[in-house]
Amino acid sequence: MEIFKEEERGVRSFIHDEGGTVESALVLIPLLILILSILQISLGVLSRDVVGNKTQSAVVQSGLTSFDSQSSPAGISSSGMTSMAGLTLSGGGTLYIGTEKNTLPSLTPILPNGDSFTSIGVSLGEGQ
Repeated sequence: MEIFKEEERGVRSFIHDEGGTVESALVLIPLLILILSILQISLGVLSRDVVGNKTQSAVVQSGLTSFDSQSSPAGISSSGMTSMAGLTLSGGGTLYIGTEKNTLPSLTPILPNGDSFTSIGVSLGEGQ
């Protein structure tokens, strides 16, 4: 019986011992900052790719629906584009260029104002 009581006291003291809480906090805080920083970087890279594809798609779509190069390309207001231009080429056809400004929210103190960038899309339309 004495053996079980000593073992029970050892288990209780191990469970109720608060040693190591400061050390675990010193490890968890930098680990949390590291994980959030990796998440911020990967979110930024993924968002730039997605927004770039969306901008390119909007420029191609407006280039396909706009046949008059003198007027502004269609779909600029609905796609969220900042600017869109069509340039008539000498051999026929039109070069469409569109830009879109974007701002992503910040997850960590690395980028306190978020990530701001401009995506550019280019399309070539055949002449009529």
